[in-house]
Amino acid sequence: MNHDPHLSPLEEHEWSLQERALADQRAGLVPKDREASSGTYRLMAELLAQPPDEQLPADFARRVARQVSPAPRLDTRLEHGLLALLVAAMAVAALAVVVIYGASWLPALDQGVIGALLATPWAWVLAACLGLSRLSRHWLHHGQPA
Repeated sequence: MNHDPHLSPLEEHEWSLQERALADQRAGLVPKDREASSGTYRLMAELLAQPPDEQLPADFARRVARQVSPAPRLDTRLEHGLLALLVAAMAVAALAVVVIYGASWLPALDQGVIGALLATPWAWVLAACLGLSRLSRHWLHHGQPA
């Protein structure tokens, strides 16, 4: 048996009784009538040492594996489609905000190389292309097994 070092004194006593009964059973010693619970532990040790009366069926492992196998995957195509639609709507909304209000705040970004890159329309097109490429790769390969 495994021994837990954080046992209470009562649990430690019970553990030692169980270990003693198991050792006595393995050694073939006659049980002693010290404590009533030691006889119970000795009987349990004897019962556990005997092979089971009934043998398991030949396909027992397969049956148990079938019972504990994960549930079939749910069809989440609708959720993925709605998520894609939401991302597209957000991208269109972001683009509309940049087109409508960009003239007032894009010049404020022109504070160096990063600001110059962000203020040029081609930088935004490049970022949009990279983002869409990443999203499409995720959508295309999401349903495939790894």
